[in-house]
Amino acid sequence: MKFMSKVLVLFSALILFGFSNVAVAADFSANTKQPVLVSALNKLEAMNKTQVINVIKGNNSTGKPIKLMFRNMAAMGYGTCEAVTAKSADGRLVIIISADYKTAPVEAVACLIAHESVHHENTKTYEEEVRAWTTEVQTWNSFTSVNPSLKQNSSKLVKRLNYLAKLYAKDGNQNTSIANLIANQPAYASLKRS
Repeated sequence: MKFMSKVLVLFSALILFGFSNVAVAADFSANTKQPVLVSALNKLEAMNKTQVINVIKGNNSTGKPIKLMFRNMAAMGYGTCEAVTAKSADGRLVIIISADYKTAPVEAVACLIAHESVHHENTKTYEEEVRAWTTEVQTWNSFTSVNPSLKQNSSKLVKRLNYLAKLYAKDGNQNTSIANLIANQPAYASLKRS
């Protein structure tokens, strides 16, 4: 009987120890039900992109969770945009990602979410856009430092992220070339400058 008690105590301790190390994924049901987007949010959380996750979950200018969805950007009047942040009729922020990227690597989609999370303040300034692109490339660099094979994917989104990473690296991990790229794009010509 004494032997069985010791086995039971040891078994119980192992179970408790095992469960104490189990990571519990965050609940993103207030943000999206689309599996690719949930997976992208989980990747951001796993990469310790706490600021992005906090903004998405409600620590933003509205105080509400941001909705995420894939949509046909051209049909919505956003032309060839990769993603946009907009306000819905109920005052919530919505991140809309091009439906073209549903099959891109989840990490690449996560980078777009990180980019768009910067726009929660909606200042529509050149500086905000530079911060957003910088956040996007830094997030991509985090993912590719862990999994360099991501760079080999042939999707349009990965090619864009690789290009931005190359510019960022060329500038010694500064955003000078990215800022110049933004400044020379007609889509951003009307942005205010601080």
